[in-house]
Amino acid sequence: MPDINTEGYEFFGVDEYQLKTMLIERIEYLIANHGWSKHQLAQKTQLPVSSLYIKLDRESKSQFTFIELCQIAKTLDISLIQMLPLTQEEIEQGGKPVGTATMLKMWDTLLSRDQAQLEVLFEIDQILHARKES
Repeated sequence: MPDINTEGYEFFGVDEYQLKTMLIERIEYLIANHGWSKHQLAQKTQLPVSSLYIKLDRESKSQFTFIELCQIAKTLDISLIQMLPLTQEEIEQGGKPVGTATMLKMWDTLLSRDQAQLEVLFEIDQILHARKES
């Protein structure tokens, strides 16, 4: 994989082949993390198996469509931005995504609460941790 700074998800100086290779590596990592094969990913996303295999072939000219990437991300329970190649921080943490899309949505919902609600949630959290420790 080329040594580039992807912190802002801006891939200056990276050609189309390198980006495709990085995307394929990312997808392969994510499906391996789930313990799935490419065939299982195709079944779960309802994408044609032969089409998925061709698009995951680094030498193929075939590219993923936006809709296909959305289907894959949804199936893997990650946000679409987590389909992008690894950031330096993720590489240092072993390549794992920060969290699932479901979890990110939950955090977003919690953070949208007003201050009084957040304080109540914090108090509940402290009670739960106190019970866990005793």
